[in-house]
Amino acid sequence: MLAVRTAKITLVAFLIGMATLLPAGSTTAPAQAAHGFQFLQVTPEVSVLPLNGVLRLEAQLFLDVGGDRMPAGPVGEVTVNFEEVGETPASLSSTSCTIAALTPSCEVTASSAVVATTLFRAWIDDGTKDEGEGRLANTDPDDRASADCITPAEGESEAGACRASDDTPTPGEAEPDETDVVKASWVAGGVDVVADDQRLEPGRQATLTATAYDVLGNPAPGVVVRFEYFNLSISDGDGNNPGPQPAGNPDGTCTTIAAGQPGEGTCKVGYTQTKEGVDLLCVWTSDAPPVFAGTGDGGTCDGEGLLDGTGNDGKPDPAGDDQDVVRVVWQRAVAPAAGATPGRAPPPPPPPPRTGYWLVATDGGIFAFGDADFKGSTGAIRLNQPIVGMAAAPANTGYWLVASDGGIFAFGGARFAGSTGAIRLNQPIVGMDSTPTGNGYFLVARDGGVFAFGDARFQGSTGGIRLNQPIVGMAATPSGNGYWLVAADGGIFAFGDARFAGSTGALRLNQPIVGMAATPTGLGYWLVARDGGIFAFGDARFQGSTGALRLNRPIVGMSRTAAGQGYRLVASDGGIFAFGDARFLGSTGALKLNQGVVGMDGF
Repeated sequence: MLAVRTAKITLVAFLIGMATLLPAGSTTAPAQAAHGFQFLQVTPEVSVLPLNGVLRLEAQLFLDVGGDRMPAGPVGEVTVNFEEVGETPASLSSTSCTIAALTPSCEVTASSAVVATTLFRAWIDDGTKDEGEGRLANTDPDDRASADCITPAEGESEAGACRASDDTPTPGEAEPDETDVVKASWVAGGVDVVADDQRLEPGRQATLTATAYDVLGNPAPGVVVRFEYFNLSISDGDGNNPGPQPAGNPDGTCTTIAAGQPGEGTCKVGYTQTKEGVDLLCVWTSDAPPVFAGTGDGGTCDGEGLLDGTGNDGKPDPAGDDQDVVRVVWQRAVAPAAGATPGRAPPPPPPPPRTGYWLVATDGGIFAFGDADFKGSTGAIRLNQPIVGMAAAPANTGYWLVASDGGIFAFGGARFAGSTGAIRLNQPIVGMDSTPTGNGYFLVARDGGVFAFGDARFQGSTGGIRLNQPIVGMAATPSGNGYWLVAADGGIFAFGDARFAGSTGALRLNQPIVGMAATPTGLGYWLVARDGGIFAFGDARFQGSTGALRLNRPIVGMSRTAAGQGYRLVASDGGIFAFGDARFLGSTGALKLNQGVVGMDGF
């Protein structure tokens, strides 16, 4: 089960003195007192938690005079009521809390042990509970039955349903009022075990390394991982039969390593078998055991087989896949016949592909993860202008950093080929990319001006064009004979042998585009928005996004994997979100940084 995490939701009650409450059943405007209005508001409106994660609902009183908000304790006592909307499996610790005289707040908590999405309604005691209150918003009554709204009860005014956002109350309007609604989702994490398929001689030790993941795809510490053999496995000691697994009787468990420790989110189980044969194991993290089907080498637990959708040894997809199936084959080596010439031993398996990434902060501080080696940084140097991006050298032997004035800092195998540090630019530099040889690179400015150095060849720019939105990034083609520029609205400008494959320039985006990455073929590309929304064009394949998640910090960049079957997004706090064949190898999300992260590159 995933470790309990806490999300805090602040419930804001705008209370002015002795307000005159609406008559029972009225859903028109909130009551008006001598100095203002009585309001109830919930911020933030949405939260996502792991199973058993605790949601805190904190009620707080504010005074609103002429649009100015001032915290103020009540003269007497004020009770705020809470209820679940509809039949949901989430549970409240209490149905009300009381804010006593001169105290700032009170709170209740909610949790769920199963996957659930729950709406919670809150209202001021003795006020008018608006049954038609929606979590989000619309002035259009036709939208009131959407997933984020509550259909008004019979006889209720449609003005109470799905009104415009209540983040900024306006005195005199019907929303916000004495009732507000929030939405919480409890979602499961996943588990993956390495190696999925081991072949050992009897008497050796098999080691199974499990990694638990939270709902964002990050390793989760403190998770109990359970192992059970399938029926007819040679190491099965409790006679497991196909069907529901007896609760509390797993063949083994381990608890993932605590946060901040080496191996965070992982744990190991090891055992030895002296017989020949096959062991098939189901691994899971939920309290409820999975349903076993089949035996030996061909069984499944809750439909999960040895070959799963991740291609094995990868992050669960979907993130809530909390089962994995692993196999250990115990087999003795066959001795050569008498007088026979021993054959050559089979060649060793190829080493796993190297993978890693670097993050760069505005002061040029570098954070290296996985197989990405630290080659140096400008973290201890006083810069003329902040760092705005980076690019990796071929074979990942080093990297370049670029500042907003076009100053270039080369480390490791990256070669310095020139800069615009001494040139007065019309607009600041916002990004860079290198040529495939590593002997040159392109810089791009906010107006789309392009500067080519080394063996990079200028193919055109938007420097003389009036843009709808500024340029925010670029990507070079695999040949190095072209490049794409991307604007904040997702408009794409292709030069040289770069092919236009589509854009979001004509779409209304929730958040602006902040970066892009090209596929290895050069026939497609991904765009990433500030909220982590992903837009895939050409042969780029959508592998997932954070567009529907509430992020601690905005996304600032992305990089693809070497195979182009996945990508990673990075937030300004260094939080990493990995999709497709991209592996999570660490982040700075839990660290206090001197400066915010502005970009990344990796392989």
